[in-house]
Order: sequence, then structure tokens, then C-alpha cells
Amino acid sequence: MSFNAKRIVALFLAVGTVPTLADGPVQLDPFAMATSGHPNCPPVAPPLLTREQVERSAHARAERGTRCAMEGTCEPGGAYRRDPEINEAVRSAIAGDHRFAGTSIGVTTSRGWVTLQGCVRNARQRDQLVAVVKRLPRVALVFDETRTIAVKASPRRPVS
Repeated sequence: MSFNAKRIVALFLAVGTVPTLADGPVQLDPFAMATSGHPNCPPVAPPLLTREQVERSAHARAERGTRCAMEGTCEPGGAYRRDPEINEAVRSAIAGDHRFAGTSIGVTTSRGWVTLQGCVRNARQRDQLVAVVKRLPRVALVFDETRTIAVKASPRRPVS
């Protein structure tokens, strides 16, 4: 690990940004379940990193923040500053849209890049989901990692 990466990890530890780094997996980027209405979809887990993964990513994360500040493409405070509010806006938009009531969607945001994971019922619903998220303010990119899983219809019972 380079000297700068060690300094960044030490800074994270000193300011308490990553309080459980020594104890086990860490979640650096905001994650939330937007919906959980798909009956055949396994739960989406938040992206957790080991200490080694955090240390490896520290330099790249700092470099991205520095680059966007120098280019003027992000506000002061870095590329990751608005991620919690972006993540909440995406979660809220999906949860509040009746078209996605039968989905199970997890949302993770890192420097304005939104990753959607989970299950949708069909390709049309997937396309609508991605379109809604792309239109939200401050969303820079959308990574669609959802799966299409149809819901099996329950057998009809004869009416007596």
C-alpha cells in the first residue's frame, strides 16, 4: 500500500468515518432497500468491504474526489459528499412509484453513481425503473444489476 493510501485509511480511522474497520466488514457507500415486494427475490445485501478492500480502495476514492474538485465537476467536500441524500432520493422515488410495488430493489450510491440490485417482474418494469432513476437530480450514472423474475400466478380455485 502506498504512503498516501495509508494516510487516508488512518484519516478515516481518526475521524471515526469507519468505526468498525477493525471489527469486521464495513459499509462505505449508502445503501437502502427501496422496495421488497417481489415474493421470489432473495434479499439484497449492502455492499460490505473487508479491511483489505477498504485499504485498496482508499487511494482511488481520494483520487476521484481530488480530480472532480480540480476539474470543477463536484462541489467542495468531494465526490462522495451528496451520496446519502442522492441515495435517499432514489429510494424514495422508487418506493413512492406504484409501478414498482411488486419489485425488490436495493440502492447503493457512490459519487453520484447509483447501482440498482434486486428483482423486477419484466423488462418493461426494468426500463421504467432505470428511466425514473436517471431523471433524478444529481444522479450521474445508473448501473442496472436487477434480474427479471416473473411471479408465478397462484392456482385458481373453483368458486362454489
